[in-house]
Amino acid sequence: MWTHYKIQFKLRAIFSSLCLCAVAVGPGAVLAQTDFPNRPVKIVVPYPPGGPTDAVARLYAKELGDKLGQPFVVENKPGAGTNIGAEMVAKSAPDGHTLLVVQAASHGVNPSLFKNLSYDALKDFVPVGQMARTAMFLLANKSAPFNSAKELVAYAKANPGKLMYGSQGNGAPGHLAGALLGLKTGISTVHVPYRGAAPALTDLAVGSIQFAFLSYDGAAQGMVKEGRLKVLAVATPERWPTEAQIPSMAEEGVENFQVLSFFGLGAPAKTPEPALEKLSKAMLEIGARDDIKKKVMELGLYPMSMTRPEMTTFIAREIEYWRPVVKAAGITVD
Repeated sequence: MWTHYKIQFKLRAIFSSLCLCAVAVGPGAVLAQTDFPNRPVKIVVPYPPGGPTDAVARLYAKELGDKLGQPFVVENKPGAGTNIGAEMVAKSAPDGHTLLVVQAASHGVNPSLFKNLSYDALKDFVPVGQMARTAMFLLANKSAPFNSAKELVAYAKANPGKLMYGSQGNGAPGHLAGALLGLKTGISTVHVPYRGAAPALTDLAVGSIQFAFLSYDGAAQGMVKEGRLKVLAVATPERWPTEAQIPSMAEEGVENFQVLSFFGLGAPAKTPEPALEKLSKAMLEIGARDDIKKKVMELGLYPMSMTRPEMTTFIAREIEYWRPVVKAAGITVD
């Protein structure tokens, strides 16, 4: 009997100690979450330096760092159609200190393009906020034997398999745009994949390839002004608001042609709500500023801000939008 009571006494003592520990640890854990960020935050860009994804990420990294009191450091992790960078962030600690620039590849095309992705775009990530959106523009080398999208199609029909077009990589928006152009018009061209937009743009300028669907960012605009490139059309049914002087693909005789991209930030699933809310609030405040909108447009992008629920819905719709396009183009990457 006495042994029974001693056991009960010890159990009660242990339970009381655990309760005291829980009370002591609880406020500390909450403080750790609300005291975010408490060290530098890494923003992973799944492309090489120099392209529009990298540029807008660096713009927001500086502003977020100034606003939240810790450095936001951009780290470029290109490769495998953005999958290397996406997988890295998906498997990182869910504490808000590692973020991914989510875009039309990792959170739009790839779920349909790759049979065995190492991450789930919807389950392994939570949206933080949007930064910008852009359309793909049809760019050509200055010496290309055509000066409009309509002339490009006519030349390609007369010279099947002769023209080469570049993209940001296999399965990237520029690749899909070129494949879609072939489906819509019946032309046959050769795809040349690059590791990001910057090297594709460089090769286009020197004439290694004849055309490409890329973002019309500061680098591309500069090359057009210098006469090294010419811009033929925007890959949308209507003219793009920031470049209203450039004709749409519909005006060039290619109907129902649309290839858009977006740039936002995402965090690993299970990232604490206080950290997500702090990041989201900061991004919305930054995106609402006129000076930031101007800088985004100077990059050739269109400013776009979203709440976290809005971004969740947006990404789910983007993934579903690309499924029939990928299937129709017959593009698969393993």
